Amino acid sequence: MSQRKFILLSIFKTWFIATLISTVILIIYMMITELPREYERPRNCDMSGIAYGLMMLWILSVSIVSFSSLFSLLKPFQGKTKKWLCWFLLPMLTAGYFFVGISDGKIDREGVIYFLIVNLPWFTLWGLYYYRFNSLFKQ
Repeated sequence: MSQRKFILLSIFKTWFIATLISTVILIIYMMITELPREYERPRNCDMSGIAYGLMMLWILSVSIVSFSSLFSLLKPFQGKTKKWLCWFLLPMLTAGYFFVGISDGKIDREGVIYFLIVNLPWFTLWGLYYYRFNSLFKQ
């Protein structure tokens, strides 16, 4: 398998698996933290779907930003540090921007938990593929 194909498949697999894992964790978290209801309100008043939509759009945007890892195939970006920057710099900056944007500058418990639920599976899988890329294609 070529390096380019490996990177593109890694982006797709990371996006898909991280979306599934984050969705399951978010469902569990929302079930655990659900407030008891005295009476059942109609479902059209439930705003919990916003968290799922934001999560899916966020993971998709981080995966799109991860296309910068293709720069590591170019000759000027072959060094270890430059390759690491190609794979992680833009996604980390984007994740930081997301955290500040979603929390409006106020760091609270729920914002940190949501940030970790959304980003931790993606970055863990992406780090695994980075490690596999370096071990498979030693230069």
